[in-house]
Amino acid sequence: MKTKFIISLCIALAFAALVLANPSKPEPSKNVDTYGEHQQFCYNKCTHYKTVKGKCSDYEWIGTKKECCDWKLVGKGKCLQYKRFSKCDKYSKARKLCLGHVCDKHKTEKYCIKSNWKNLCEHKGKNNACDEYAYHFVCTKYDKSNVCAKFINVPKVGYHYKKRCAEYKLDAYCSAYKQVCKCQKGWKKVNGKHYKGWTDTYYHAFCQQKCHKICAKYTKTKKCVRYNKVKFSLKKGYTKRCVKFVDRKFCVAQKKARFCTKWSQNQFCDFKKRVRVCEKFKERKFCANYKAVNFCTQYHHTKSRCIKKKHWKKCVKKSPGYKVCAKYQFVGGHKKCVKYGEESVCSKKKKICSPIKVDKYVPEKKEHKKKEHKKKHDNYIEKKN
Repeated sequence: MKTKFIISLCIALAFAALVLANPSKPEPSKNVDTYGEHQQFCYNKCTHYKTVKGKCSDYEWIGTKKECCDWKLVGKGKCLQYKRFSKCDKYSKARKLCLGHVCDKHKTEKYCIKSNWKNLCEHKGKNNACDEYAYHFVCTKYDKSNVCAKFINVPKVGYHYKKRCAEYKLDAYCSAYKQVCKCQKGWKKVNGKHYKGWTDTYYHAFCQQKCHKICAKYTKTKKCVRYNKVKFSLKKGYTKRCVKFVDRKFCVAQKKARFCTKWSQNQFCDFKKRVRVCEKFKERKFCANYKAVNFCTQYHHTKSRCIKKKHWKKCVKKSPGYKVCAKYQFVGGHKKCVKYGEESVCSKKKKICSPIKVDKYVPEKKEHKKKEHKKKHDNYIEKKN
């Protein structure tokens, strides 16, 4: 009981020291008899709470940069270009073929030996032409019979003529030539010995190259073939002229004007094309049909050819690889709080005091009986002696 009393007394003294140390509510010092019957236990109890901004609960980084801190090599050793190879594993045998045929029917054909260029009309256009004309008179100058009320300055005009092209002609000339060759078939007399002993006579076909030059590139030139005189005007000065008279006006100069009363359509070539036309031909013979015979007229040797090939490919260019970022890190910037926690703080307190109760309990004294084990011990010593 005494220990409980001492603990409660220490707690009361500590709260009293806290209340005295509070500068917001200073209290005058009093001589308190701590051992008297009026001793009390006082403490401050919170009656009202308020919520204030507490510690930061969520942060955000601002102004950071993403930077690679670890690299890895990708695609090294991958083939970028292959080269194909082939090799013949098996060849056929060379053969000698017997061809037995002679000409059964001859024909003639024409071929050009001289040609020239001509202009052909590709498209025709239509135009309107006048067949009949009529005339009427138009007044070109007026005058007044009395005094002029208003004058104006009229410029003097002088005329001169200039030469201008009215029609152009396109000429073309050959600026580059090329050689063209054509195979002309001929026949060569051949004597062969028959296996029965006599001599056979037949003709062997051969090709004779006939070459000639043709134009490969044409260059066009533009040339004027007809000129017209064009009239131009030039201002040289001014003359004073009346434009308003007091009395009536009358015509002092007339002009005869012509207009069409009957129209008709005519055609003209508006697009020409230059083509090559043959002027001289020549005839030549050729075999139109062959017939087979039971003897060789000519022989044909076939070379050995590949009938089985082996293909494979080999890498000739490999990729050196390229770097790829494997890990990133954020560098720089600063940390900014974007969310705060809420904290409850006491805004109003109330002082509560209660009297300290003294424990006056006194326990009863009990008489202890002597133990009998001493007598037993004395009896044991006597017996031993």
